[in-house]
Amino acid sequence: MQDPNAWVLSSEAGSIRPDTSTYARGAQSLEITTTGDFQRPTSADLALPGVDMTDCQWDLWLRAEDYRQIGSILLELGGDDENCLRLDVAPDVRTLRSGTWCRVTVNRAATRSVVGRPSMARVTRVRLRVVPGLDSTPSRIWLGYLGTLPTAESGIVSISFDDGYDSDYNTARVLMQRHGIPAGTSYVIADKVGLPGRMSIDQLAEMRDVHGWDIAAHASTDLTTLDETALRGEFETIRSFLLGHGYRDGAAHFALPMGRYNDLVLRVARNYFDSLRTIDVAQETLAPGDPYRLRVFYCGGYTTERQVVRALAQCKEYRCWTHMVFHRIDAVSDGAPETVTAANFERFMKHVADSGLPVKTVPEIMRSQ
Repeated sequence: MQDPNAWVLSSEAGSIRPDTSTYARGAQSLEITTTGDFQRPTSADLALPGVDMTDCQWDLWLRAEDYRQIGSILLELGGDDENCLRLDVAPDVRTLRSGTWCRVTVNRAATRSVVGRPSMARVTRVRLRVVPGLDSTPSRIWLGYLGTLPTAESGIVSISFDDGYDSDYNTARVLMQRHGIPAGTSYVIADKVGLPGRMSIDQLAEMRDVHGWDIAAHASTDLTTLDETALRGEFETIRSFLLGHGYRDGAAHFALPMGRYNDLVLRVARNYFDSLRTIDVAQETLAPGDPYRLRVFYCGGYTTERQVVRALAQCKEYRCWTHMVFHRIDAVSDGAPETVTAANFERFMKHVADSGLPVKTVPEIMRSQ
C-alpha cells in the first residue's frame, strides 16, 4: 500500500499526486489537496487483490500542511461495491500537528460508521477521504505510509490520576481495592508534594511499596510557552525528584500539563522519558503508535456510566488500551469539571472489575511493548 502511483482520485473535487519532496518511508508520498469546502471532500482509492483485515489495526504516517484546515480524515475499507467500514483516523486533528510527519494507529474502536455489510475477510478497496474543516481554505495533506498491524491478545485498562491529590490515597485507592483493582498510576508534581490537599512523601512511598502503584511525572506549567532551556529545567526537576525518592519506573513516564504539546516539547521530552500522556481522547492501540502522544479516556464530572460501559466493551472487543484518567475523587464535588464524586468513581470501578479486563499501570504496559 506504499506506492503513491497506485492510488487514484475517486472524488469529483480535489487532487492527488506523488510527491518526492517529502516522505516518511521510501522516496515519495501521496500528496492530497483539499477543496476548502467541507461538502466536497477529496478521496483517493487503492485497489487490493483481497486482503484479510478481520483481525488487525491500521498504521498510517500523515503530514498536514495546516491541521486547522482539516475537519476529519476517514479510512474506508470495503469491496467492489460501496459497502465499507469507515474509521475515524484523527478524532482530534490537532494530533496531526502541522508541517511534520505523525504516526497514527487506528483500531476498530475508531469506527465512525458501517455502510452495508462489508467483508473484512477480503478487502479489495481502501479509500482515504479527507474532509475540509468548516470555513477552511484549500490545503494539503500527505500520506507517507499505510499498513496493518496485528491486534493484541487482550484489551487492557489503566487507571491514572493527575496532580498528586491526596484523594488518590484516601479515596481512589480504597475504592479500587474494594473492587479488586490492585493499582493505578499517580502523575505527581514535584513542588506540590506534601502541600495541603496533596499526597505526602510517606503516602507516595506507601502507595508504591505497599499497594503496588506507580508514581510518575507531571508538572503544572504550560510547556508550550517555554524555550528549550526552560523545558529541560522542568523535565530535570521532576525526574530528579522521582529518581531521588526511588521511583525509577515512574520517572520514565510524563503527563503533559493541560495536555498541551508542540514539536519542541515532543523533541526535548524524548531525552528524558519513555512516554508522554496527552488528554487526546481515543482508545489507544496496543502497541501505541506514538508513545509520546498516548491517547486516553478522559474522565470528569461529566462522564457517565454509559460512556464507561461502552469504552470497556470496545476495549474487550477490539483489544485496545482504555487509559482512564482522573483528577480529584471527592465525596462531594467541588464543582470543578475534572472532579468525580466518590460514588460515581466506585460505579466506574465496579464496571472495570466486572469487565474482567486486566488492569495495569502505565509503566507495566509500556515495558511490555
